[in-house]
Amino acid sequence: MVAGVFCLNSPKCFAVYDISEMKAIEELFRNTVKPNGAMYFTYVPRGLIVSIDENVFFNKAQEKLKRDGLCVLDSIGAVLAQTDKSCVIEGHTENADPEISSFKANWELSLARAHSITMYLMRYLKISPERLYCIGYGEFMPYVDSVSKDAEMNNRIDFVIIDYRAER
Repeated sequence: MVAGVFCLNSPKCFAVYDISEMKAIEELFRNTVKPNGAMYFTYVPRGLIVSIDENVFFNKAQEKLKRDGLCVLDSIGAVLAQTDKSCVIEGHTENADPEISSFKANWELSLARAHSITMYLMRYLKISPERLYCIGYGEFMPYVDSVSKDAEMNNRIDFVIIDYRAER
């Protein structure tokens, strides 16, 4: 079942396939990943976004992974190992504090955090680098404005499970 077709100003269109597969991945996350913090699920044309509070993984204004966060990443890796989907790790932060951080801009910190998670998934959990991508958005894609007016998750890590294929 095709959930929708999206054209991005190009002769190729992208189709989102079988929402039930994304629902099954969401269920795997719900049953496997137990962060000590908020976890939200959002469906978008490119797939499923799993948003987790940045404090699960990082101390304030730092890019080094917290030991407690590694357990959560291990469970995320277990979910990713059960699917062949690609995953984009997106960092979102608006609290880069130059007094306690080596980063001058929010986007630098958010990219460094996304990179730390991506490298952990590749190096220690052996998720193929061909399936992982990292992006830092800084404060430029706030959760409150782009996803919900209710949940305050501007400082978060998004795991975007990609579910589209090029149409010929």
